[in-house]
Amino acid sequence: MATWHQAMKVGIEVVDEDHRQLFALIQEFNAAADSHGGEVDRPKMTDVLARLQSYVTEHFEREETAQLEAGYDGYEENKRQHDELTHTLAVFTEKFHSGGPGEIKADTAKLRTFLGVWLSQHILKTDVKMRGRILPWAG
Repeated sequence: MATWHQAMKVGIEVVDEDHRQLFALIQEFNAAADSHGGEVDRPKMTDVLARLQSYVTEHFEREETAQLEAGYDGYEENKRQHDELTHTLAVFTEKFHSGGPGEIKADTAKLRTFLGVWLSQHILKTDVKMRGRILPWAG
């Protein structure tokens, strides 16, 4: 399971705290997926998905605003990756609300892998490039 660690620190406290919170939400997502003997707990998953989508939107807005204000040259790539995750979450949420139990379980397994890998890799390969290039009090 992916977890936040010091190597992911970008030096902008609000961004680092957002990243820690995103990992906590992903852990909740994983716990909801593992509940009931591996079957998805629909009410819990619905709650976690809503909070995850909301937090992702808020975090991306904060991060992108700080990048734009700083004239950060990695903004376009970062925004493209943010849009990718936002779209993937929206598609999954729609499938989750309309799918049957077997389909939900399979889609949830795919999203679990995607979220853990995406967030870790996005922070380590994209966000850490902000380190030292955007003022620590930005955002």
